[in-house]
Amino acid sequence: MLGGNNDVPAWNPVLVRSYKKNYDQTKNEPVYLQIASAKSNGVPKIQRLVFQDFLLADPKVLLFSAATRNAELMAVVKGSQTHEIFWQMPKTGESFTISGRLYMVAAPTMSHRFGAPPRRVTIGDSDIHPDEFWEQERLRQWKRLSPIYRASFTWPAPGESKHSLPKDGSSVYRASTVRLTGATGIDTGYKYTRLDAMDENTGAATGLFGALSGFVNGNGRAATNGSQLSKEEELRCVHNGALDNFCLLVMKAVKVDHWTPNTVAPPVRMLYEAMKDGSWTQEELNP
Repeated sequence: MLGGNNDVPAWNPVLVRSYKKNYDQTKNEPVYLQIASAKSNGVPKIQRLVFQDFLLADPKVLLFSAATRNAELMAVVKGSQTHEIFWQMPKTGESFTISGRLYMVAAPTMSHRFGAPPRRVTIGDSDIHPDEFWEQERLRQWKRLSPIYRASFTWPAPGESKHSLPKDGSSVYRASTVRLTGATGIDTGYKYTRLDAMDENTGAATGLFGALSGFVNGNGRAATNGSQLSKEEELRCVHNGALDNFCLLVMKAVKVDHWTPNTVAPPVRMLYEAMKDGSWTQEELNP
């Protein structure tokens, strides 16, 4: 939820006000921004992220959403200790350059690949285990997505060739039916352009592997007792696969550089920086 607690750094309300001025929150459309980082070989890399929210327990923490099947982005997040976000506001022209550490919150079924949720981020409730807290937050953010953006988590891996063909010669981009690819993924091409969130009581929170149990035969084809999936079974599998693909990227900010344009005077540039004792400094810079 946008807002904070009693220990709100000075840049937080500035960013919140700017966010409200620049985006129509009633439309529930994705808010895109860029992350700049370096890959393990030192090559610079820029990726798109989608802003989700501020963490209610700690307003220094920002939440973003991403797809775990985006291999390049996952490599950038896991391979670097420091990351930088550039956020250009579309209406006011302001920009925020936010530096900090990114942590990943993936589905429990993906913990063997991406590790456990962050332990160095304040969650506010000492009675709840961090793993449980972060999974609840991941599910909460999943339900807040627009149906159009949610459907993008059913699509093929970003950055891969759109004309590449699977080994069996079929194309997921032209296929009109769902093709389940065993216990490692669910391949629907671009069949789904809208996807509603399902109640986790129907199995949505159990992940893809549970949903596929009994649905895939030895040839990797979708089947239930040798027959095709029903529409309800297909939708449940697709939803659960998309939910497994959905992850949160949690940034704990340590520096915020805010640049504001001015039509009658030089632009205003303010730097906010975290100190070791948890306090924040604030300094005006030359633009």
